[in-house]
Amino acid sequence: MDFLELVVSQRRVLATHIIELTLAHPSGATLPGFWAGAHLNLRLPNGITRAYSLVNPSQGEPVDRYTLAVALAPDSQGGSAYIHEHLVPGSQLQASAPANHFALQPEAAPTWLVAGGIGITPLLAMARECNARGQPWVLSYACQSRAHAAYLDELPNGAQPLQLHFDNEHNGQVFNVAQALRNLPADAQVYCCGPAPMMQAVRDAAQAMGHPASALHFEFFQADPTSSHGQNNQSFEIELSRSGKVVHVAAGQSALDALEEADVIVPSVCREGVCGTCECDVISGEVDHRDTLLSNEEKAANQTMMLCVSRAKGARLVLDL
Repeated sequence: MDFLELVVSQRRVLATHIIELTLAHPSGATLPGFWAGAHLNLRLPNGITRAYSLVNPSQGEPVDRYTLAVALAPDSQGGSAYIHEHLVPGSQLQASAPANHFALQPEAAPTWLVAGGIGITPLLAMARECNARGQPWVLSYACQSRAHAAYLDELPNGAQPLQLHFDNEHNGQVFNVAQALRNLPADAQVYCCGPAPMMQAVRDAAQAMGHPASALHFEFFQADPTSSHGQNNQSFEIELSRSGKVVHVAAGQSALDALEEADVIVPSVCREGVCGTCECDVISGEVDHRDTLLSNEEKAANQTMMLCVSRAKGARLVLDL
C-alpha cells in the first residue's frame, strides 16, 4: 500500500469526545479525489494504522484537503486516544489514498441514511453528494445527547425533515428504527453506519418490510459480533498462484497471519474484516466468508476474500498472490 505524507492543518472540537482534523499535503499539492463513503487508512506516528471516513465533498475530483472526525473510543487501543492526545496543527502522519467500500449506488433511487453517533461522518458526505446529484434523501441521526452529536448544526436539508433522536431526551430510550423506516419506499437504497445493535435493527426492520438485502448497505466500526470468526476453525492450505508456493494455515491462525509468517506481505489495517484492505482475488476453492464488507451476492460469487478473517471451507484455496 502506498502512503501519502500529510500534515494536520486544522483541528477543532465538534462535540463531546469528538474532534475534526483537516489534513493537507505539506507543499499544498492537490490530493487524490474520492466519492462519499470513502475512508483513509491513517498510519499514526505511534505505529498504529486506523481507518476513518472522509467528510468533505469531492465528487471524484482532486482536493486540497481531507477532513475527518474522530471519536475517542472508551476502550481505545492507541488509535483514537493517540489522535486526541497528540495530533495538533503541524503534526505529520501518513495516509493511504482514499478507498471506498461504502459508496452510493449509481442509480438515482431514494436514499435513506441512518446514522448512530460518529457514524454520521460518511453519511454526512453522502447527504452532500445526494444534494449535488439532485437525488432525494432522508437522514435519521441518533445520539446519546445533543452534546455528543457531531455536525449537528451543519446538516443539510433533505427530501424530508431530519429525524433526530437523543437518548437523554427520551428517558434513555434508544432510537426506534422500525418507526423511522415505516415509510421506506420499495425502491429505496438504505445506508447505515453506527453501533452494531442499530445496524442489526435497521437490517431487521427493512427485511421485515420485504426490502431486498441488496439495497441495504452498512459501514462497520468493528467486527460483527455475530461473526463466526474464531469458532469451528479447521486448518487448510493456501496455494499462491504466482509462485506455486503453498502456505499452511493452522486452525487457530488467520490466513493473513500465516501468510505474514511465510514472508508474504499483504497490506492490512483492521484485521477484523471491516476495512477491505487485505481483500484478495480467489482463483479456486470455496471461501468461508466472515467479513462485514462483501454482500451476500459477492460472497456467493466467491471471487474475493478478506484474508484477515475469512477461511477455506475445504482443504485448499488458490489465491492470486
